[in-house]
Amino acid sequence: MKQDFTIWRNQILQNPRDISPLKFGISQDEVIEIFGNPDVVSTMRSDGKPLILKYHDIELHFDRKAPHGLYLVYSDDEIELSITDHHEELLQPITNTEPVDNEFFLRDGAVYFSGLYENGLLKGVAPKDFCCWRYWGKSSTVCFLGGIRLRGADPASFRVLNYAYAMDKTAVYTTSGRIPDVELAAFQVLDNGQNDSGAPQGYAKDSRQVYFHNGDGKVKIIKGAEVSSFRSLGDTYFARDEKRIYAYGKQLSKADLTSWELLSHWYSRDAKRVYYLNREIKGADRDSFTVCTPLDAPPLADHLACDKKHFYQNDEMIEEPLWLERLHELIQEQ
Repeated sequence: MKQDFTIWRNQILQNPRDISPLKFGISQDEVIEIFGNPDVVSTMRSDGKPLILKYHDIELHFDRKAPHGLYLVYSDDEIELSITDHHEELLQPITNTEPVDNEFFLRDGAVYFSGLYENGLLKGVAPKDFCCWRYWGKSSTVCFLGGIRLRGADPASFRVLNYAYAMDKTAVYTTSGRIPDVELAAFQVLDNGQNDSGAPQGYAKDSRQVYFHNGDGKVKIIKGAEVSSFRSLGDTYFARDEKRIYAYGKQLSKADLTSWELLSHWYSRDAKRVYYLNREIKGADRDSFTVCTPLDAPPLADHLACDKKHFYQNDEMIEEPLWLERLHELIQEQ
């Protein structure tokens, strides 16, 4: 059975203060496929808090490796999907015994981190004294980002917020270092902190300013953002507040807020223009513009679109034969 999550998710984004659970029947041991745009639902927000899709007490997040999102197998008579306002990734005792890229694992009674080019030993760390989540970890005396010790981090208060951010009682940490001058008591992440290629990236804010981390380099402070109304739109690329649209941490300055809509694969449009990330696609026909890359295409697949006059790869016009060749390659990969 297939259950389309897209409409329900859009209703939540449009009216997050009055959310009805999504309910549907299920026969014994039936496999359910929940599909739609595989944005992580923990980025939906209400009253400044993140909303997480839940099945009873189990948090559900879309698996970007699955063709259509998240696969569930339950044997209840009825499924009810609802939301919560709590978001935090729990550090768990280490159990992996096989290397997985960018995660910790056990070998010969020691803790290792599987890096890009080699496996690194965490010297002096006992497995029984170590817990982790993805590439964040800690023992009773030291905190880690991968194989790197976070100097000065406090293990007792250290917690992981998402893929891109962690914090303790004194600082906020990212995969690029600490964020200076953060208001710790008010700091909150606005999405799951992982982009469509699996890299750490995402929006966060405190009561004074909004932050964007793209996984490389210093965290950017978004000047002029309306903090109280600012929210991520779920894919770690796009965000909005009461006055503006943001793409990849920058204002989409020409976008008309009331008519702007996010399409897919970094494309968006308003009543007059079409955009790719934070760039306007000059000459694109807004009304006939169509995104042609399948929703379930591989994360690093070409972004293809067309309108009644032109063919596009990312934000560039290309000739129709080349465009058709790229589209055919995408379809074959599925």
